[in-house]
Amino acid sequence: MNNELTPKQQTSEAIRQAETILITTGQHPSVDQVAATLALAAILRKFGKKVSAIISDPLPQSAQFMDTAGLDRSLSGLRDFVLKVDVSKSEVDKLRYEVEDSKLNVYITPFKGGFAPSDVTFGYGDFHYDIAVVLGVPTRARIDRVYADNQGLFNSIPVINLDFHRTNEGYGAINLIEPTASSLCEILVATSESLQAGLIDADIATIMLAGLMASTDRFTATHTTSKSLTVAAQMMAAGAKQQQVVKGLFRDGRDRPERSERSDRPERNERGDRSRNGDRGDREQRNGDRPERSERPRQAEPRQEQPRAEQPAEQPLVRPQVHFQAEQPAERPQAERPERRPEPSAATHNPDADLTAAPDTPESEAVIQPDHIEPSIPPQADLPNEAPQAEPVAIPMADFAAAAEMLRDRSKPASAEAEQAEDGR
Repeated sequence: MNNELTPKQQTSEAIRQAETILITTGQHPSVDQVAATLALAAILRKFGKKVSAIISDPLPQSAQFMDTAGLDRSLSGLRDFVLKVDVSKSEVDKLRYEVEDSKLNVYITPFKGGFAPSDVTFGYGDFHYDIAVVLGVPTRARIDRVYADNQGLFNSIPVINLDFHRTNEGYGAINLIEPTASSLCEILVATSESLQAGLIDADIATIMLAGLMASTDRFTATHTTSKSLTVAAQMMAAGAKQQQVVKGLFRDGRDRPERSERSDRPERNERGDRSRNGDRGDREQRNGDRPERSERPRQAEPRQEQPRAEQPAEQPLVRPQVHFQAEQPAERPQAERPERRPEPSAATHNPDADLTAAPDTPESEAVIQPDHIEPSIPPQADLPNEAPQAEPVAIPMADFAAAAEMLRDRSKPASAEAEQAEDGR
């Protein structure tokens, strides 16, 4: 290979010159590795190459929604099928073949003698691959079992090592390592464009979008970059079925792919990326001899309550005493009692006055003063020829109504005398 070219250019040039290409990935593949294998095989077939895509281990559950008809479980194609004919008893004069009714007919014309069915056997020859592409495997020991079963083949052809792990050993004849990439499918987009524009159709874009979303945990992983989102948008523009991918990867309410799909995360953590599974791998390496955790669900340990700090006893609530000073009512001025006039003589004695006159005994005076009303009649101006006004009387509270009636009766004669005096004038 021309060392003056970049790894991406060398990869494109090797693919252009090859006729038959073998594609494989690592053991216990992730969704990204499965999607990259399917996508690259479909791209190269559209580019006119003969391709064998091999994954020996079972596929992860989240990858079952993808069309895996183009995958092989073992290396069986692009290999010579050899028919062996024993010619020790006869010689061959002519050999020809023709295809009839989807069958290959081989005609052997003997020079002398003949051939029996027991003279014919068959076997296999070497595989005919020009290059092999290994996707997302940092070390040789983690390559699919097809590598261990056919090491002679891998040693006889160039190997393109396409990966994003920082710890990749660089075991390939061409090492296309992009540590900043978030997934293998992201690297394959640029590889496809370097070969020929327009190779990615809607089906290939759907597969690539699935690998990209699985590798980045729906673009939530720390190694997700702006280029990851750009490539995802590019796949959507190419016709990727985003809803099909989401339902296929995260069905049954799962928030993340299965753990087996992220088996490459410890290596990603070694190259500097941070993720939950990667951090867990680092902790397991640091702990060393710590035994593996049991798969049984952890039982919730009884919760120990922390003793509460003793709180001081509550102090009784003391309400402030507020003293209110009742406002003393203003003293009412005592009404002046009218002076007691001397009793009239017998000539002028009024029998009605005996009913209203105040008694002279102290007992009666004590009763009259606080509990009786002494109506005060305002003094009127002396009018000529007017009858004299009646003197004020003290009326008991209980006899108020009777006293009022009495006053009306007493005022009637005075009014009559006043009328007579007016008539005399």
